Amino acid sequence: MHIHTASYVLDLFLVIFPIAAYVARPRVGGQMEKGLRVLLIGIILMGTAHLLETSIFLLFKIDVELNELIHRLFVVASFMLIVWGLFRMRRAFED
Repeated sequence: MHIHTASYVLDLFLVIFPIAAYVARPRVGGQMEKGLRVLLIGIILMGTAHLLETSIFLLFKIDVELNELIHRLFVVASFMLIVWGLFRMRRAFED
């Protein structure tokens, strides 16, 4: 198996597993459910960032530095969603 193919397959798993977690998430209601939803969307975006990085590099052959910058922007956005989700979940325990 070619190294790019292996990377692409692993990137697909990084998207598929978080989507499966999103579908299987517990339905608890309130701030906890909202927070968990936002957190899992952040994790899906994180996996998508890796898939996008690999795809952009393979399909468009753009500059490595630009590709890394795009990847990092997606990673930062995903971490922001994860942290926001955690804050919302924390509010569920404070109420």
